[in-house]
Amino acid sequence: MKILFITPRFPSPPLKGDQTVPYHRLRILGRRHEITLLSLYEKEDELAGLDNLKSFCKAIHTVRLPQWRSVVNVALKGPFSSLPLQALYYWSNAFKKRIDELLAENSFDLIHAYMLRVAPYLSDVAVPKVLELIDSMQLNLERRVAMERIPKRWLFQEELRRIVHYERKIGDYFDQMIVVSEKDRVLIPSQKVTVIPLGVDTDLFKPQCKESKEPVIVFSGNMGYFPNESAVIWFVEKCFRRIKKEIPDAKLVIAGNNPSSKIKKLGDNLSIFVTGFVESMVDELNKAQVAIAPMQSGSGMQNKIIEAMACALPVITTTLGLGAIKATHKKDVIIADDVSDFIRSCIKLLNDYDLAKKVGDNARDLVLKNYSWEMHVNKMEEIYESIMEYKRGTV
Repeated sequence: MKILFITPRFPSPPLKGDQTVPYHRLRILGRRHEITLLSLYEKEDELAGLDNLKSFCKAIHTVRLPQWRSVVNVALKGPFSSLPLQALYYWSNAFKKRIDELLAENSFDLIHAYMLRVAPYLSDVAVPKVLELIDSMQLNLERRVAMERIPKRWLFQEELRRIVHYERKIGDYFDQMIVVSEKDRVLIPSQKVTVIPLGVDTDLFKPQCKESKEPVIVFSGNMGYFPNESAVIWFVEKCFRRIKKEIPDAKLVIAGNNPSSKIKKLGDNLSIFVTGFVESMVDELNKAQVAIAPMQSGSGMQNKIIEAMACALPVITTTLGLGAIKATHKKDVIIADDVSDFIRSCIKLLNDYDLAKKVGDNARDLVLKNYSWEMHVNKMEEIYESIMEYKRGTV
């Protein structure tokens, strides 16, 4: 099958969630199909992984959209457009022109568009097309609005209003849409929505032999992402100092790209370490005894959780953080929604190595059975085939 794959951010190296998912889609689809990738990028250094992607794709096309242009788009077009502000932020006339040129020059069987941000580019395109939404932005924004203060809250309220309107009609423009959880599916009023969870590379994310049993807690992820920032701050301010009273040598490692200034200030290089970019997240996870994901906002699925589980690391998370992951409390994962429970759970797992190992081993088994990228791409190909069969039947 000849597929045009469109992304708003260049997907290699896969440092953020909106890069990781398309990266692994391309990695596996490229073995079975002829893929042409078209992607926006902001800065030249974002194309560092170009050569890596060449092994997955027949052709790669990129269009630069500098940040100043995105800001101007929102400022000038926002008052006169009903589109979500994030769609305006990612609008590029040059990108739209390149899409039209590629469609004129090639006979693609299908278009796979990644994220709502690129949906407006394809509203008038007749080629069969799939939109991978990941999650409902409505759910994400509702939680964000509740946490923000004025005047930021006004901005997110306006974006929420636009998103609700747009998600109601987006099914008119696509043959099928993909989200990662049932909660996200029910918020999009269309019969064309399929749930496919996120996955993890279980050959890469796997347990390593631990040389020590130091009481190290790890939080991993893109640290420039607001839900991650708020989760870490919540843990440090409400939990970590009380944990250290019980376990004085406990350490917290905050591992991930783009730590905000608020996150950097948390680090003291004594008991709290902010790493920034790391060469190997697998190594960072395997140095720890416990992983945490005390999410207070966000939606969909958390890559950080299934990556830690794949490394046989016991994870403590909130109900919100667990999201659509089909894990059982006290068997594959520990769920703790209030401060006291979160503190007790951390102390228990740090002190009880055997329990931590049991929960971690169960977590690894669960991931192997349910959350491999290969398994999920198989489901995606079933969607592709059903669309093509329907199109052939209507000709």
